[in-house]
Amino acid sequence: MFMSTINICGVSLSGRAVLAPMAGAADSAFRLTAKIHGASLVFTELVSSDGLIRNSRKTRRLMEFLPEERPVGIQLFGCHAETMSHAATLAEELKPDFIDLNFGCPSRKIVKRGMGAALMKDIGNLEAITATVVRAVRVPVSVKLRSGWDNEHICAVEAAQAAERAGARLVTVHPRTQSQGFSGKADWQWIARVKRAVSIPVIGNGDIENPDDARRMLDETGCDLVMVGRGSLGRPWIFRKINRLLETNMREEEPSREEKIGICLVHFKKAVELLGEKRGVFEMRKHIGWYVKGMHGNAEFRNRVFSLIERTSVEEALQAFARPA
Repeated sequence: MFMSTINICGVSLSGRAVLAPMAGAADSAFRLTAKIHGASLVFTELVSSDGLIRNSRKTRRLMEFLPEERPVGIQLFGCHAETMSHAATLAEELKPDFIDLNFGCPSRKIVKRGMGAALMKDIGNLEAITATVVRAVRVPVSVKLRSGWDNEHICAVEAAQAAERAGARLVTVHPRTQSQGFSGKADWQWIARVKRAVSIPVIGNGDIENPDDARRMLDETGCDLVMVGRGSLGRPWIFRKINRLLETNMREEEPSREEKIGICLVHFKKAVELLGEKRGVFEMRKHIGWYVKGMHGNAEFRNRVFSLIERTSVEEALQAFARPA
């Protein structure tokens, strides 16, 4: 069994499962929902360093978080050391618990600009960016890596060691290459190899779909924390279930249909509160689709609820779907 609390870089975490910084999904409403259900650490969506220093209002909004979300990390992406360090100082004004540097996003529109996982091909620049950001801020700096660019260029160990030399205090490893994207299977051996090669804490990421996956990753790799991304979409209770298994060796039952929709309704209300009715309803459509996935009648329900534009109409539809006739 695993201790219910762990100290990472001077930050006390209440469990071993953390929420991934998913673009287009991990907004404040979802982060808070995950936190309520046991996520011990959350990260913002990817924040453009270029957008920050240009004072983009949309970019700045991506950094905003609620006090209840703490501990929280703001994740930045970019490819120029000075731009990244400037952006990090702006992010630090919000007093996050971590500044996280993204060297792992496989998106083509990002890597073609030399950002995200493209830095796995330029470890010298990865190290320079990390070192410059570490010098610029006082909060702990973490980095998120892929295993490499492709199967012929696996460099997670070298990249993690470079980040550690530069002063990073935490590293997350998603052991897929950029060329894999999110396809295929995550090769957890690279998490284990990074853990053996560095002295800073390591977060393992990739293919955590249930509590048994989380425990197996911790056992097989020796990593300090597990990061859950796609496995939490529409299933924020996965964090609570992971914590229960790790702390007590007991499995918590899957929530009932009515309980799942109840959690979705709370998430929905928070999204509308934070974003306003029009945008909140729109942004929640994908989340509602994830919540009802696998439920009887979900296809017809999605088609109906996705056409609704008023908060009360969506709430009524969800309440009715929770207790089908």
